Amino acid sequence: MQRVFIINIFLCWATLTHAQRSTGDSLLDLEYAYFKTTDEFKKQELLLKKIACYLKQNNTEGKVFSEVKRVKPEKINDNSQRSAYLWNATVIAYLNNETDYARFYMSEYIIQTKDSSVTCDLLYILVNKYTGIDAVNQKIEQLAQKDSLFRELTCFADIASYSRKHINRYLIASAILPGSGTMMNGYVLKGLISLALTAGSVYGVIKLIEYGLYINAVLWGTGVGLKFYTGNIKLTEQTFYKAEERKKNKLTTDCELKLKTILSKYPLTLREL
Repeated sequence: MQRVFIINIFLCWATLTHAQRSTGDSLLDLEYAYFKTTDEFKKQELLLKKIACYLKQNNTEGKVFSEVKRVKPEKINDNSQRSAYLWNATVIAYLNNETDYARFYMSEYIIQTKDSSVTCDLLYILVNKYTGIDAVNQKIEQLAQKDSLFRELTCFADIASYSRKHINRYLIASAILPGSGTMMNGYVLKGLISLALTAGSVYGVIKLIEYGLYINAVLWGTGVGLKFYTGNIKLTEQTFYKAEERKKNKLTTDCELKLKTILSKYPLTLREL
């Protein structure tokens, strides 16, 4: 399963003069006015005011995203305001890990504005980094022509494509020598414990046979002994995928640091509504 890649974007605020004018409007007053009016165009204005109030408080979390989803962009009369809404909606959806919404808003924004700026391409890459890899790589290469720093963003593809190979080798190793596959996955202590338990079980069966307790030996070997042996193989499989996840986490952390450097140079800007 792909690890969901979430970061805190460096948001550089434009002067939200409209939001400042709305300081006296409480969210409850705006909501009351929204339900009171039957004018769909007026409803959108009120929702945009609510969103602006949240943004003025540096709030881009779930509540503001809920307001974003209520807006009907086709009912926003002003083209520049509609564009600003779609841009902000893309950023807010992305920050809330709502990637499907983010891709939708991004697509609508590009269709309307034909924006080909560096910041637009950067946001496009972030929104689509785990889908449409070819298109993302093309955008990265285009940006790299302007600044080679953007080539660092190919780390997204590394994360998306990474997977450990040859799991059967690890399973076979543990089947032959219990615990060895687990140790090969980097979990040495767990592997040694698994080996000790299986070896102890075998030793117990041998001693029972030596004392002529054949039925007990069979019951022990097919019960506790088999449980330890199959558990050892299952543990190898679990640690194999844990090691894979650990490597992906390392790749993700490295990629976040690279992205942080890029965003400090090319900050994404929430726009005035």
